[in-house]
Amino acid sequence: MSNDGGSEFLAEMEPVREALAAWRGNPGRASRIPSTVWDQAMVLAKKYGVHAVSQVLKLSHGDLKRHVTGGDGGPRPQTGLRPAFVEVKPESPSEGLACVIELTKGSGAHLRISLKSAGSVDWCRIKEAFLEA
Repeated sequence: MSNDGGSEFLAEMEPVREALAAWRGNPGRASRIPSTVWDQAMVLAKKYGVHAVSQVLKLSHGDLKRHVTGGDGGPRPQTGLRPAFVEVKPESPSEGLACVIELTKGSGAHLRISLKSAGSVDWCRIKEAFLEA
């Protein structure tokens, strides 16, 4: 995706530049650039790069990049996941305990497990069972 500055680059830009000039020069134009012009600009951006095309066509770099990558600029879909913070507190083991694990959900539910030997525990299954409960 490089711009060699050659005549091929400029020749491919010209029809899109003319379409944009016509759209910009129309006093009764719609507020959005026509989708056909965006489609042409996206093809060129994939070939020559977003930066080069946005400069030549005088388009917003961010808007062109969103069109090329498929983002619509709207709000991101909700995943149902909340940010989580896991605090690991260094504690001195109490009376021969080899392992102490504490899990806390966003809802405030809390689980503390203290073991003398943690070698055969499937921590992933415990965590999943706790978070799904």
